[in-house]
Amino acid sequence: MDLDRAICGEDKECLEEIKELPSFLEYVDRLARSFDIEAIDTKPLIKGIDLETAKASARRYVPEGFVDYFIRRTLYFKYGGGEWRGLCSICGGPATLVVLKKVDTGIYQGYATEARCVCGSAWSYKPWKCPKCGVEGREHFDVYLLDDVKILKCKGCGHLFGEVEDPAVSIQLIHVKIQLLLSKLG
Repeated sequence: MDLDRAICGEDKECLEEIKELPSFLEYVDRLARSFDIEAIDTKPLIKGIDLETAKASARRYVPEGFVDYFIRRTLYFKYGGGEWRGLCSICGGPATLVVLKKVDTGIYQGYATEARCVCGSAWSYKPWKCPKCGVEGREHFDVYLLDDVKILKCKGCGHLFGEVEDPAVSIQLIHVKIQLLLSKLG
């Protein structure tokens, strides 16, 4: 089962909308790069803005379901991203995607692990560690396979997040699709 079908099932309208997602995300990113938003220097950065005013402005440009995403992307493009106390420095939330990037050391191949927030922030991370509660070890996760995507659920806190090997397509596109799927799974 592919990711699009996992999100939409057999809903033809939904499947058509998912086909348009790459161009829509490019549109959102173009707007987010030029959207004017000011933040005071605090962590997470989203706490340093007038969120209600930002949301009201964002609603003029994007559908309601993408308002928070738009604000997060705007902050990411303007201020950069990264990690803060194990969480996203922009949003203050745990990573929702772990990306495994192949690393060739000359002797063997391994993976560097990167945690990502949907805003775009990324930071170095340990594999088999819950981004929310910090529990470590394979035995602490239920793993669900969906083509090239793994969905991991922490047995300790219930946090759901995706894991992919460095994809050939946009990581941001895959991440948004995983977020859509996770929102359905609750």
